[in-house]
Amino acid sequence: MALEKLYGIYTLKSLLEVNAGKRKIYEIIVNLRKKDSHRIEGIIKEAKVKKIPVNLIDESAFANRLVSDLAAKTPKAVSFEIIKNTQGVFAVVSGYNYSDIGQDIKKISQDFKKGTVFAILDGITDEGNFGAILRNCSAFGINGVIIPSDRSAGANSRVSRISSGALEEVKVYKITNIVRTIKLLKNSGFWIYGTSLSSEKNLIDALYAEYMFPAAIIFGNEEKGMGRLVEDNCDVLVKIGQSGRMQSLNVAVSAGIMFYIIKNIRQKNKI
Repeated sequence: MALEKLYGIYTLKSLLEVNAGKRKIYEIIVNLRKKDSHRIEGIIKEAKVKKIPVNLIDESAFANRLVSDLAAKTPKAVSFEIIKNTQGVFAVVSGYNYSDIGQDIKKISQDFKKGTVFAILDGITDEGNFGAILRNCSAFGINGVIIPSDRSAGANSRVSRISSGALEEVKVYKITNIVRTIKLLKNSGFWIYGTSLSSEKNLIDALYAEYMFPAAIIFGNEEKGMGRLVEDNCDVLVKIGQSGRMQSLNVAVSAGIMFYIIKNIRQKNKI
């Protein structure tokens, strides 16, 4: 099993406090020069509570440990940038473990968690977009992200870095068929909202749509949007109204706007 290295103070705090991907944390490595940082002291303390080994080493050894698995052709400038971005701490961990959507939907139905909201990503292949969407999910309280096993960016260390650690806070579900998952959600009482790239005037403006919960919001591929069968199985199709010359938005930006709208509705209705 390949190990991953996660770095950065916020990422490690999320890893230690939430660990949505149920990673095994083998070791935390700290640059001796940074050990007196208040935030790193907090990480060390939490790691010791969880009985996770903490290794304090000098800056040279820290750099060698960090970049030991990088390709020999990696430019020194890249290696230096990675070392700088660690903020003096990284963890050696197992890969991210995807959650089981069937089990969690059953729990939601049993516990009557009516305010639950999932994001479904239909073919989001860019890791930068995936990481940014996860960050939005963490910021606005989205309960989980559903991705297909094919044609999708996955939950890896690069995505964790891009998401500023949000990957370690948000459950990600990998499924084989989005349409079957939509039907499973519908059978469990979920409303399905699709976001469309179409300029059709009869689409509902996302700001004025009526939202029912629990809900799932679908975002399509960066260029093609949602697949036809996925779109056909949505209960409501919405678009983000725009008044400027630019008539398209990055999918991560669209997700942030949608999640903000949903957050306000949940707060207003206290769900």
